[in-house]
Amino acid sequence: MTGTRTPHPLAHDALICVDAPGMAICPLDGQLRGRGVQGLFHDGRRLLARSLVTIGGSEPEPLSSHVVGSGAARFLAMHRFVADPTPDPVLVVDRTRQADGRERVVVRNTATRPVRVPVELTLGTDLAPLSELRNGRRGPDLPARVCPGGLSWTSSDGWGVRAVAAPAPETALAASGLLRWDITLEPATSWTVELRVTGEPGGVRAAPSAGVSAGLPGIPAPRAPLGPPPWSEARVRCDDFRVAALVRQSLMDLRGLLIADPEHRTVPMPAAGAPWQLTPTGRDSLWTARMLLPLGTRLAAGTLRMLGDRQGSRADPATGEAPGRIPHSLGPGGRTPRYDCVGTTALYVTLLGEARRWGLSDSETEPLLPHLDRALGHVAATMDADPDGIVRLGPGGPAPCELQGQMYEAAWHAAVLLRERDPESAEAWEARAHKLASAFRERFRTEDGAGVFYAAALNAAGRPVSVPNSAMGQLPGTGILDEDGCADVARRLLSPDLNCGWGLRGVGSRTHGYHPLAVRGGVVRAHETCVAVAGLAVSGQAEAAYELLSGLLEAAPYFGYRMPEMHAGEQRVPGHAPVAHPLACRPLARSAAAVLPALVALAGVRPEAPEARVIVRPPVAPAFGELELADLRIAGEAFTVRVNRQGQAVVEEAPEGFQLAE
Repeated sequence: MTGTRTPHPLAHDALICVDAPGMAICPLDGQLRGRGVQGLFHDGRRLLARSLVTIGGSEPEPLSSHVVGSGAARFLAMHRFVADPTPDPVLVVDRTRQADGRERVVVRNTATRPVRVPVELTLGTDLAPLSELRNGRRGPDLPARVCPGGLSWTSSDGWGVRAVAAPAPETALAASGLLRWDITLEPATSWTVELRVTGEPGGVRAAPSAGVSAGLPGIPAPRAPLGPPPWSEARVRCDDFRVAALVRQSLMDLRGLLIADPEHRTVPMPAAGAPWQLTPTGRDSLWTARMLLPLGTRLAAGTLRMLGDRQGSRADPATGEAPGRIPHSLGPGGRTPRYDCVGTTALYVTLLGEARRWGLSDSETEPLLPHLDRALGHVAATMDADPDGIVRLGPGGPAPCELQGQMYEAAWHAAVLLRERDPESAEAWEARAHKLASAFRERFRTEDGAGVFYAAALNAAGRPVSVPNSAMGQLPGTGILDEDGCADVARRLLSPDLNCGWGLRGVGSRTHGYHPLAVRGGVVRAHETCVAVAGLAVSGQAEAAYELLSGLLEAAPYFGYRMPEMHAGEQRVPGHAPVAHPLACRPLARSAAAVLPALVALAGVRPEAPEARVIVRPPVAPAFGELELADLRIAGEAFTVRVNRQGQAVVEEAPEGFQLAE
């Protein structure tokens, strides 16, 4: 692609609306000027780069803007005339842009006299791929052509886009991309124009001649909805209103990220995140499906099938493919998977084990067993490569601490899954888990002036990399630590060098080279903090879990309860806001889903569906007041629990035939 080259575009101060595969990235005034990554996107292409409303030749003055749900943004502006006797606005412009390509502009006359004024909409596009924009490359605007009701454009590689308005413009100028209407508004009346933007490879097909579902004559209807999401619509109530607000926004964002998988269209998958990863990935899909298990096993079953179908079958050094490996990245359309992430296959095993606990049926599990067996073959070979069972990133590579926890957890799930099918193999997996835990506790435990912690990794020589880091927050939930180890982790995670008050920093603030905006160090990742919260809650460290969660709740309102992929690890100071990271996805599926298992763990809910049993044991009284989790799903049936202010659990709805245990 030819054109100008600029640094990686920033989107931290944009309103991002997602209705995958559609997306709109809007400045706060709603006026798209083609700057950076602004625009309306579909399937990774910028369909519209410029969309500017002017009234009487000038832009209206912005008043407010906000995201409506996950897939739309609303912008309010006003227009005043030079000759107006008062500063009150004569016209109010109410504009709503949707991620699926629809836009509505309403102009209201709030004055006491009639107004006659031209309204102009200037459109333009470069049809640039998002991947090119992300790399800082932008091509020139494409020449427009007048078409019935609007304008159209075609790129050199065959993409076409059309913008059609209703009512049709009185004037359409291709050279300037201008649509114009001359309107007359009586007092207290309004005028509305609706725009529909469509695009696809090979050019846009001719518009139908008669009306469509969108209500715009001759404009193609938006894509068919995917139907209900593959999870229940849980309801959360808490004395601290921020808890319910965070869950509500998270579920809306997850719905907006849903995208159909070409091979399993009945089970749509959440894309990894917007704007930079609007496609499902292996690793993110596994994490997201696991986090949403309290809302049902349907997403997990679809994820396991989708990734199992792409499981490695041969050795390919170029992509990292190996027999039994699960891809961590799928590439565009799932056509170019990469397999060079060691822990993804372990996460696959763990997801299947956890899904069984939450009630994945025998009929859904049976077709997955061949994938499980192949995955276990790869995990076993990886764990057995080291005499101590320590898992490295390739021969002679480092051994990250979180990878050890993931492998340990997968080994225990393997033992449970194989207990009835192959008791001898189940015992071997238990032995691998014990061996790894023993070696881990001995070789990763370290300390500095602030106390005991677990090293970020072992280096190639087998020596601990003694850097305090948030990755050890994943350890308590895996079971690889004993009770004392969990207490050590809890104390260190709450230390000021890791807990910034808005969540967990990636590395301690006293680490050499630390910076609060460093992507691989200083930033806070919401999903990492929530994983730590859930793990601490189930390992006897609930007070520490509540303290970490309170930091995220302090940050959430500043982000409109849409927790970004990461934000700066600046220390929380009264009167200051958390700093958005300019390169973060917002929303990110993992960040949106992560709060739910944290709340479930703090409520003390642990299902054992194969034994028809649910353990409900809140570890402590809830720090945020009474908490109710309604319409969870265990074995496909509704489950509702309320934890009162004294920490007593009341199960108000449970699957028939299940035993409740405290």
